Amino acid sequence: GVDISGLTREQARVKLITEIVQPKSRTLLVNFRGRRIPISPRSVGYTAAVSRAITGAYNVGRSQPAGPKDIALTERVDRRRLTRVLQAKTGRYRVAPRDVRVAYSGGKVRVIRSRPGIDLRLAVAMKRVEAAVLNGRRDGALNLPQRRVRADVPTVPTQIFVDRGRYKLLLVRSRGIVTFPIAVGQTAYPTPSGRFSVVNMQRNPTWIPPDSRWAAGLGPVPPGVGNPLGTRWIGISSPGIGIHGTPSPWSIGSRASHGCIRMYIRDAERLYSMVSVGIPVTIV
Repeated sequence: GVDISGLTREQARVKLITEIVQPKSRTLLVNFRGRRIPISPRSVGYTAAVSRAITGAYNVGRSQPAGPKDIALTERVDRRRLTRVLQAKTGRYRVAPRDVRVAYSGGKVRVIRSRPGIDLRLAVAMKRVEAAVLNGRRDGALNLPQRRVRADVPTVPTQIFVDRGRYKLLLVRSRGIVTFPIAVGQTAYPTPSGRFSVVNMQRNPTWIPPDSRWAAGLGPVPPGVGNPLGTRWIGISSPGIGIHGTPSPWSIGSRASHGCIRMYIRDAERLYSMVSVGIPVTIV
């Protein structure tokens, strides 16, 4: 403690500030990811209730004059300000996680791998800095802890790419890429391009003629040999468009459909077993 017996209030105030407050108001150095960062105790709201402590000491001295008495000096750090300062000071050194990205160009799939981020372990860092400010120690830089932040999408999500010009469908998964030959829409009935998703799936579907001139006069075709959809249907979010098998295997590798993506029946069955509703479908 600091002995203020026999001192006036002003003398006691100067002594407490000189011996306690000023040393604790010196800049604190912290270390985060190898970078030394200065932190001013004033910037994190360090305060000491000097006047209150002096008043308490004088009141106790008058009521209990015999022997020395210990009066606590209330000191505090503003935790909200400390949070803001730590986040601001370490912001440029933190690393945001990066999700895996998949792109398709020139007939090839390009995968940009995910990367974990590095962040400040804020709660632990706050305790360490607060303790260092209040105990006044300035012997070297204080290490701030860090933590790894996992990417939201760390692995390749299952998705489909359809390359109309190359007549191929690529199923991209975390375990690799599977390529299938396909047929696409005729010039008069082009397969749409864009980003879609799988919205429905059917085994042994019934073909229902669309409301289109080319289907006028045609009736539904039940499951079985000769069904235009083969044995599997994978509908996407473009109305009336889907991926399906075909009873006309010679059409694969050409512009033959009315907009859908045709596959060999065995390939459509295999693809069906590897996908689910909701996965992205990109058609280029």
